[in-house]
Amino acid sequence: MKIKNIVIIISILLNLGLIAYIYSRSDHMEDVYSGMSFNLQHELIQLEGSIGYQIEKDWSEADTVIEKIEDINEDIDTLMDTGKALALISEEQEEDLWNLSRYFSQFPTYSGYPNTDLTASDMNELVELRNNLRSVGWGMHVGYSGDWDSFSAKIYELIRL
Repeated sequence: MKIKNIVIIISILLNLGLIAYIYSRSDHMEDVYSGMSFNLQHELIQLEGSIGYQIEKDWSEADTVIEKIEDINEDIDTLMDTGKALALISEEQEEDLWNLSRYFSQFPTYSGYPNTDLTASDMNELVELRNNLRSVGWGMHVGYSGDWDSFSAKIYELIRL
């Protein structure tokens, strides 16, 4: 009887330890996912800065802007895939990311070679993109927050511009 009680107590303690471990890993996964969304916002700010730099340098390295747009598209895909795989993304968040992905699909794409020639129309679209990014709060020397509600509101505002 005494051994049975000891086994039950050990089993309960192991189960409690396992539950605590799973809970802590879940929090860690949420933190990692949150960091990924923060990184996407950082990429948007870098895109705005990259466009500004190219404007100053008369578009001497325009392919860097296109590469940055490609980075953003990859980050969006990664956020959606990871969010679905870990069950951390809501339908609204997924819709936000789809909207952002559709928005960026209208811009020139990276060919894989650093020889992208932009037309005057492409450059004007990118200048407008820069202005739109700044107006919603994604820009160099413009403050930004990392919470999803703010991120979602900025996506909605950007798409409406």
